[in-house]
Amino acid sequence: MKNISTEDIRYENKSDKEKQLEYLMLRFGKKVYQLAYYYLRDRQQAEDIYQEVFLRVYENLDRFRQESNYYTWIYRITVNLCKDYFKSAVFRKIVTAGISNDLSKSWRESNKLFEEVEGGEVFSLVLDLPKKYRVPLCLHYIDDLSVSEIANILNISENNVKVRLYRGREKLKSLLSGRNINE
Repeated sequence: MKNISTEDIRYENKSDKEKQLEYLMLRFGKKVYQLAYYYLRDRQQAEDIYQEVFLRVYENLDRFRQESNYYTWIYRITVNLCKDYFKSAVFRKIVTAGISNDLSKSWRESNKLFEEVEGGEVFSLVLDLPKKYRVPLCLHYIDDLSVSEIANILNISENNVKVRLYRGREKLKSLLSGRNINE
């Protein structure tokens, strides 16, 4: 994803809504993609979620109630779309039908390589954790979000976030020391 500064935006002949969307995409686009990847661990699906998030943002921009900031609102949309994907017939069909072993192995190796290139071996290990620990850890330590921001985004209590962070760190320590992380 290309990193563009807000100064590079050309505003001539664009509606205010389009300008706002462009700003939000520049400001939060990379983080939306990362969050979708933390959830899904699939680059193509994370890209699809990224596009769908900003389509929804555009469609609902004039209905944004300002009860939270744009950042939290956009992250909630991302989380909800990821959850919807896991509930979808497409995901269930892929999981229940099974992917051929060679294709599945190739896909996992490709994503593993991507994870190691992007964030190193520790990042790759974090992404091996169960989603309920992986996402809060990534949001807290990689995206530098506070416990209250994570609670708001994931729609869980602050205490639940703290527990997940603690348990995730413990599981990561076990992984790093070579022990098993299964629940």
